[in-house]
Amino acid sequence: MTTVQIATDHVDIVSAKDFETTVEHLAAALGKASTGELMERLANSQSWEDYAEQCASLAGSSGLIEVGHLNWGEVLSLSGVAMKARCFIVGNPLTAQKLLSAGGAKVGLYLPAKILVFEANDGKAHVAYDTFGSLMKPFGLDALDRVASAIDAVLERLAFAAAN
Repeated sequence: MTTVQIATDHVDIVSAKDFETTVEHLAAALGKASTGELMERLANSQSWEDYAEQCASLAGSSGLIEVGHLNWGEVLSLSGVAMKARCFIVGNPLTAQKLLSAGGAKVGLYLPAKILVFEANDGKAHVAYDTFGSLMKPFGLDALDRVASAIDAVLERLAFAAAN
């Protein structure tokens, strides 16, 4: 067994909007497809170029696709805990291909990315995510660092657009 310590840079942006509007603006910038749909399209593609074209058509204005969504507030409401928190699971197979090519299979653990929109105790909405640059740093690969930086730029634009 090998254990590697991975520290992360956690970004937390206070939104200028209320929780629901922040969620709506984030969702509006994302395409939507299930992982099952993406895998089915992959199985039916004749080439990488064909699949890449299909994935590009699914992506939202951010270049990302929502592949899952967890409404933590709704989950907790069943236990009597009031909370507003929605976790968006986002990615793009085209970006994943670049990250995996640069870093190998082990970086697949960190895909897809997650973005959390939550309401803090003071009533303000937040948009939060962990940076890929910090997650990929321990692998020590320049090509991986470049791809991770590009992903971080996309996540930052998406988060700030949702929050402002």
